[in-house]
Amino acid sequence: MPINDCPRLCGGVFLTYLLDARKQRFGVREHYSGDSDGLSDPEAFADLIRIISPNYTVPAGKTFKENTSSYKNCRKNAGIYIPLNGTAETRAFDECIRTDYQTALSRMLSFTDTYLETGENTKKDEYLVEALVEIISEDTSIEDDAEFYAVEDGSTISKRTLVVSTHFCLQAFLIGIWHYILQNRPDNMQGRNTIESWKPTAGYTQKLTVTNCIVQEIESPDSGDTTPEYAETIIEESTDEQAGAQKKMNTNQMVFIQNGNNSTQIGSVGTLTIKHGD
Repeated sequence: MPINDCPRLCGGVFLTYLLDARKQRFGVREHYSGDSDGLSDPEAFADLIRIISPNYTVPAGKTFKENTSSYKNCRKNAGIYIPLNGTAETRAFDECIRTDYQTALSRMLSFTDTYLETGENTKKDEYLVEALVEIISEDTSIEDDAEFYAVEDGSTISKRTLVVSTHFCLQAFLIGIWHYILQNRPDNMQGRNTIESWKPTAGYTQKLTVTNCIVQEIESPDSGDTTPEYAETIIEESTDEQAGAQKKMNTNQMVFIQNGNNSTQIGSVGTLTIKHGD
């Protein structure tokens, strides 16, 4: 695709639309008094990188701030301070997505819980998903059979199916798009025209339902503290006798997942085993 074609999905475009969905920032008065809301572009970008590489350390000085601005505006590709494309970090992340999806998903949930405004009347989360779906739909360099790891159980969904879907788990959708970009979009600068001139078309998609997923507040029996723990769903084999006893229990069984003030309801998952951390 020529560099002037748009829309074009890439890392800078993805970061730009994520930042548009941020929680309310501090005003001028708070910033003038020295307060920080922790939601700046460099802070958000650093934590987006930590979804790939949890041990990532931001370089000292103004270098990372400048790199964040350049990457966000598609003026540069990844580099020594932005370990995103073709690196050991992205290869490890790809392996995590394919073999331990829940770990990757939990990292994205932590990111969205910190930075994004979800479940509010402003509907920033819905607009974020709508804009990214439209970009993917109109980006002709993405084949219809391209696969995204954008389903909460770790399975893939094709572009063909994704662009006509109306229900999305926000964190699974975002982790799938981020993974696709890291594996398939090394040239971030090809999104420059999208950043400068492209705007989502109002009413382009059908009404979308966007939900949150995966985290619960679980009380640890060891410490007595209530801390966020990630719930692992395990389907276990059972004897015929056990199956009969559990059949009534599992009929229309639902799991309610709490993320801050938001909750998500998902369908029957069989036996739910909660594993506590050490």
